Order: sequence, then C-alpha cells, then structure tokens
Amino acid sequence: MIVKTEKATWLPPVKDGTSKPAHGWLSIDGKIWQITNWHSFADFGATLETLTIQRGNQVELSKRETKEIYSYDEGETFTFDIE
Repeated sequence: MIVKTEKATWLPPVKDGTSKPAHGWLSIDGKIWQITNWHSFADFGATLETLTIQRGNQVELSKRETKEIYSYDEGETFTFDIE
C-alpha cells in the first residue's frame, strides 16, 4: 500500500489542565489546525488514528474549515488518503 503523507507536525497541548484544545494542534504546510477529536482504532495488530481538525474563524462557525486526517503509525506521519 502506498500512502501519500503530508508534511504535518503534531504540536502537543499545554499540560496546565485548563488549556484548549486537549489534543493539541497540527502544523500542515505552515498552517495551524486545531485537533478537535482524536480517535484510535486497533485491530489485528494495526492501529488507525482518525483526527478531526479545524482552522479558521473561531467566532463564526460558518467560516471554519473542518477536515479529517489519518495516521497508520500512531501519529508519526499523517495522510488525507485512506484505503
């Protein structure tokens, strides 16, 4: 299986107990995306991570962009493609 990986870097959350977002951020092509959900699914020795990410206007919901990005190696690399 050939998967196109994105140049994405995970930025961990601040561990003070009050900071948002709880899952941190992703830097993709110089743009910062907030991780709103991080779901892991493990089966038969393989793990698939599904992250819901958002960026844009934090006040107007209609101006936010939301995407899902995936990782087959527990957050080491990321891809928008899933097979």
